[in-house]
Amino acid sequence: MARTYTPEEFEALPQFEELYELVDGKLVKKPMPGDAHGRIAKRIDRRLAAFDPDEKLGLMWRDTSFDVGTGWLPIPDLGFIMAGRVPPESEKSVKGVPDLVVEIHSPTDLRSQKEREATRRKIADWLGVGVQIVWSVNPRAKTVEVYHRGQVSAVQSLDEDDELDGENVIPGFKLKVSEIFG
Repeated sequence: MARTYTPEEFEALPQFEELYELVDGKLVKKPMPGDAHGRIAKRIDRRLAAFDPDEKLGLMWRDTSFDVGTGWLPIPDLGFIMAGRVPPESEKSVKGVPDLVVEIHSPTDLRSQKEREATRRKIADWLGVGVQIVWSVNPRAKTVEVYHRGQVSAVQSLDEDDELDGENVIPGFKLKVSEIFG
C-alpha cells in the first residue's frame, strides 16, 4: 500500500527530478511538459503580461503547486488569482484557489477513455474547490473547452476561429485561440 502524505509532509519532501502532485494524500506523477505544451503556456502567459504589465488585475503562476485547502496540492499549467485575493508569498505552494486555471493536455491525457476520464475529473476537482473558469486546451485538435464553476460540462468549445474571454476574472482580456497554437 502506498504511503499517504499530509500537505505539510508533501511540501517537506526533497525536490524530485519529476513533477508530482498530492492527490488524496498520494504522490501522483505529472507528465513532464513537452515543447508544444511549454510554447502554449508561454504564449498565454505573455499575452496576459502584455495586457496587464503591472499585474493590477492579479497574478499568473506557471507550473506551480497550489494548496487549495483540501489536502489536494495540484499543479495547473497556469493558475491566475485576481488582485485582492492574491495570498502572501510562500516558500512552497501558493496558499489559495486560483480564479482561472489553464490545463494544457499532453498527448497521454487524451489517448484512452481512462485518461480522458481522469482529465475530466481533474477539471471537476478544480471547479469543486472554487475555480471560476477552466480553459482546457487540446493542442492536437487545436481547441479550447471553457468550463465554469457549478457546471459539469463545457460551456463553450472553441476552435482557432474563436476567442477566449477573461470574463469577470480578467475583465477585458481577449485572446484568439489561433494565437495560442502558433
